[in-house]
Amino acid sequence: MSRAGKSLAASRIQVFLSAWVLYAGYYICRKDINPNTGSGISHFAADLICFGAAYAISQFAGGMLADSFGARRTALTGAGISILCTSLLAFHSPPALELLLLLGNGLGQGLGWPSIVRLIGEWFDRGERDRVLGWWSSSYILGGVIATTLTAWLAVHTRVAALTGFHPAYLVSSSILLFAALFFTWGTAHLAHPAPPRSLSPGPTHSDLTPRRTQAGAWREILANRKIQVISLVYFFLKMTRYTLLFWLPLYLTSSLGYTQHSAEHFASYFELLGFLGPLAAAYALERWLGGRRMVLGAGMLFALAFVCLLHPVLAGGNWFGTAVSISLMGILIYGADVLMSAMAVLDAVPEELYGRAAGFVNGIGSFGQTLSPFLVTVFVSQLGWTKLFDLFVFFALVAGGVCAFGSQL
Repeated sequence: MSRAGKSLAASRIQVFLSAWVLYAGYYICRKDINPNTGSGISHFAADLICFGAAYAISQFAGGMLADSFGARRTALTGAGISILCTSLLAFHSPPALELLLLLGNGLGQGLGWPSIVRLIGEWFDRGERDRVLGWWSSSYILGGVIATTLTAWLAVHTRVAALTGFHPAYLVSSSILLFAALFFTWGTAHLAHPAPPRSLSPGPTHSDLTPRRTQAGAWREILANRKIQVISLVYFFLKMTRYTLLFWLPLYLTSSLGYTQHSAEHFASYFELLGFLGPLAAAYALERWLGGRRMVLGAGMLFALAFVCLLHPVLAGGNWFGTAVSISLMGILIYGADVLMSAMAVLDAVPEELYGRAAGFVNGIGSFGQTLSPFLVTVFVSQLGWTKLFDLFVFFALVAGGVCAFGSQL
């Protein structure tokens, strides 16, 4: 390999590691509350709805900013906003100010996904991108596990301080994101000036040959893209299911299956701990057997998810092993389909100039589904029970899988 080739390879490694660390840090500031540390289930649900709404709206702005002003700058801006709002939540504030800080954190967090996805899209070719995204996705999957564990530990060891109105857990999570942002700043310092070379071959890039789009023209192109329409609809149902399980599995295990709080948190962690295998399996399956047919694989994973959700009440009603297997399979299938839709398929559906907007649009639509997830627990479950909720997940997965199968024909 030539010296230029070695330099490019080293830069790609730096970009990957920096993106991984920063997004894991983002998640530390996103999962720093749980239903057992606040003012009850209803308060927690309201927090998730407010955060989710701000996060969804910010996705659209984040995508536009990443495309217009650069992925690096947008990602660091979002991290800065999240750090500021999260650190201020540590101190006793009037409810109105707490709500504003929660909304501010959601707005900051929403800038992260479209900018990081665009960054990876810029630096890695299509032939290697799925594999890179599969490994990078462990940042928010395993980062979520770390965040949950850290939050639970801090909730126990800072309870006395919390009674006085001071919540040091928020300072810890914001400090971690601060260090992650500093690492990202250092690791991507070479991105502050020229655009990255996609390859070592001379000649104009695709961006050089494409007429510059207006803001309105860029969004019209996104809205008119049939693949993006399909992916967005699939992701709406998928993310509603994912976030319901992500935040509410411990409550389900304690209230419906009679697990202790400690056991419930242990079994719920399998959803993320083993879930990171899903994106890796999806990436290597696309590369080795499916020839990049992302929508075909997505449909298969979603239909498999419907089957697992259908069997879950039977598996969970048997013994702890059945519960662990069911939760793990749901995590693998959901996270595999999640990265497949929200990143891999998105980058394949649009030209490079629209990577940020496309990623933000799809995740924004999905995040409106995320915002509805607390209603499934506080309203749907309270009226019909947890078993019916898993029946609803079967319906969501079948609809999403059917849409995905339709999208494979486009």
